[in-house]
Amino acid sequence: MAKGTFGERLKHERELREVSPNEIVVATRISLRFLEALENEDWDKLPGGVFNRGFVRAIARFLGLDEEKLLAEYDLARGDQAPEYVSPENRIPKAPKWVIVGLVLGALVALVALVTAGIYGWRRYSAYRHGKTSSAISIQSFTVAQSAGELQPDEFRLT
Repeated sequence: MAKGTFGERLKHERELREVSPNEIVVATRISLRFLEALENEDWDKLPGGVFNRGFVRAIARFLGLDEEKLLAEYDLARGDQAPEYVSPENRIPKAPKWVIVGLVLGALVALVALVTAGIYGWRRYSAYRHGKTSSAISIQSFTVAQSAGELQPDEFRLT
């Protein structure tokens, strides 16, 4: 298809149906600059890829034209300018190495803090438990010593 044929046909079909560009813009929600770019075959002003094909399909549907036939004409008018293909492995960039290192260091710090808190808690609990049993032992030894007559009640007081 020669240059100008697709855009001219699109404009001709629109004018034949007495539809203004603003009516197409309102009905299809396609920007006026994109509609004009399609009619003028100014491919550089279009976003590219599937968007262009969607624009052509929406305009054809609004004007009552055969969508597939108009898309075929669009593809011929575009010629060798095939849609760009993005390889799947390059879609999502990898996280920077400092993020991974930061996460690993954060996990290690949390682990060390957890172990340290556990050791501290165990020592506090052991000291509390040991202190509780030692006071019980001293009270028990006081009662045993007093009953044996070794201590007088005034000699030893617990405060």
